[in-house]
Amino acid sequence: MRTNIFTSRLVFILIALFSFSGIAYAIYVQTYENIEPCPLCIIQRIIYAAIGVVSLIAAITNCQKLGRIIFALLTLLISCGGIYIAHHHVWLQGLPLDQLPMSCGMPVSVMFKNMPFTGFLHTILSGSAECAMMHWQIFGINAPKVSMYGFILTAIASIYILICPRKK
Repeated sequence: MRTNIFTSRLVFILIALFSFSGIAYAIYVQTYENIEPCPLCIIQRIIYAAIGVVSLIAAITNCQKLGRIIFALLTLLISCGGIYIAHHHVWLQGLPLDQLPMSCGMPVSVMFKNMPFTGFLHTILSGSAECAMMHWQIFGINAPKVSMYGFILTAIASIYILICPRKK
């Protein structure tokens, strides 16, 4: 009989650790390298935090069957949203200079206070000229691509939880 060492609980723990360590690294870069995140970077951090929290709750509760499926689907759904946002960010960085969106010129906190929520959300999700700048890289790959690969990895881990065999 073959035993599966990657139980759903362990995979949820690994997803949570991966998500929180990515956020910690981004905060380190912001704090000690003085690289301010653009609006799309901030959204990706929030998405990683959501994935981490959902995965941590799933690992702590150690749900069986239906609970495991619900948490895995929720993690998968959030990861797919992250893939979409990160892909949009990568796409923005690939645009020629003459096709870049105009900069809003306001910090995110000022936009949040002064704009209606739907306008704020649309502006943030559209990205701006700041989002097209490539400020830092990890292992020679720009940060939005690394973030997108991380979201793909969490999505694959979520699918694994959904399809891996269980002990009977």
